Amino acid sequence: MKNFSTTLSVIAVVIGAMFATVKAEVKIASVNMTDLNIMFYKRTEVEVSLRKQEAAIKEEISVREQKVKALVEQAQSIQKKSDPTLSEEAMKKLREQAASVQNELTAEGEELKTFIQRREIAFREIARRELKLLSDELHATVQAVAAAEKVDIVIDSSASIPRFGSAYSVFPYVKPSMDITEKVLKKLNAGAPADFDAKAELKRVRGEQESAPAGQQN
Repeated sequence: MKNFSTTLSVIAVVIGAMFATVKAEVKIASVNMTDLNIMFYKRTEVEVSLRKQEAAIKEEISVREQKVKALVEQAQSIQKKSDPTLSEEAMKKLREQAASVQNELTAEGEELKTFIQRREIAFREIARRELKLLSDELHATVQAVAAAEKVDIVIDSSASIPRFGSAYSVFPYVKPSMDITEKVLKKLNAGAPADFDAKAELKRVRGEQESAPAGQQN
């Protein structure tokens, strides 16, 4: 409901600006922010970097989990050695070994839990910061192109609002001549590697989104 109200406010501002004065001509342009985000070459670089960091974290966790697993197996092995026919001294030694292993297992288990929590928090913060930098650069580029084109207002043609379990377009139709997406994309990807194909990346991501099960799409 909050997002819906915010969207209505944005629309009201746009409409108000359009009819604020009869004498002044308001120049409006549209841009597809969703597509630009996908086709921004730095996004793929960030995603690759984040995937590598995530894989490294999983590997660290796996190593620690193996250590905990080994202690569990060691504790089970000691337990199996327990036998009423053993001497009191032998039983005492087994109990001491079991207690020692159990203490180590408890400590390692708590450390593993804390380690996972710390890594998850740190990774989420890194991802948030990296994605914000991309968003900031994207918006700055849109503003730069809009200024160069002497545009007064830029609307996001990909904007949508949730309704009845589906997403409905805020702007069902936008005149093609108003669109400056390609101009923004050209400036945005000015430093892209020669082998980066923005259109192919858009097609790839769109294909993955269409094939993803309901509720798993970004």
